[in-house]
Amino acid sequence: MKLFVVSDIHGYACLLKDALHEVGFDPKNANHLLICCGDLFDRGSENMEVLKFFERIERKVMIKGNHEERLYEILDTGLLGQHDVINGTIETIHEFFGKHSVINLLEPIDFSGRTGMINRLSEFIGEMRNYYETSNYVFVHGWLPNEYGTVISDWRNASEKQWSIGRWTWWTKGCEMSGNKECKTIICGHYPTPDSQIYNGDGFVAIDAGTDTSKRVNILIIDEEDVKY
Repeated sequence: MKLFVVSDIHGYACLLKDALHEVGFDPKNANHLLICCGDLFDRGSENMEVLKFFERIERKVMIKGNHEERLYEILDTGLLGQHDVINGTIETIHEFFGKHSVINLLEPIDFSGRTGMINRLSEFIGEMRNYYETSNYVFVHGWLPNEYGTVISDWRNASEKQWSIGRWTWWTKGCEMSGNKECKTIICGHYPTPDSQIYNGDGFVAIDAGTDTSKRVNILIIDEEDVKY
């Protein structure tokens, strides 16, 4: 199986599709598997096209990023914060629900009459995993669940709150943590790499290209024989 791994697309559908085309990804090829390590939305202006693209891909694995976690919270509560302005989440809401869906930050979003889109996004995010594991690799968004600078020993069975902490952990901090005794390489995103290039560290590979500023999408290609999908 050939794995095509991307991360932190942040609403740049055209950059994603161009990059995948350049490296020969074929969604009709039964030997090709697309893996996204989270943060599909926000910041860019093609969030709807990103959603449609991943909905069309049959052979895919999607890891939940902190931006998907936040979007799910907004769908559930309708409440926004100032950080949603900074992160571009409000523009994403405009794309999905119309430019008049957000009146101001102090009033909950009125999702009435938008049940179809809410269900669509909720189901889409609901398909996402906290991690994906093969014989040689563990794919996450930020890092493995951790507490007090140490990776949780039974991280596979960590709570959603603990996974949220891992989701928000930068690989620059995660790689210094003790407790990870897996003889597998961690593949992660969440925090941009130096010069927007794929970064090979000690026991991990970071692939977030900082697409919003670099206008680049990194694609890590892995040939892995023993893949349970």
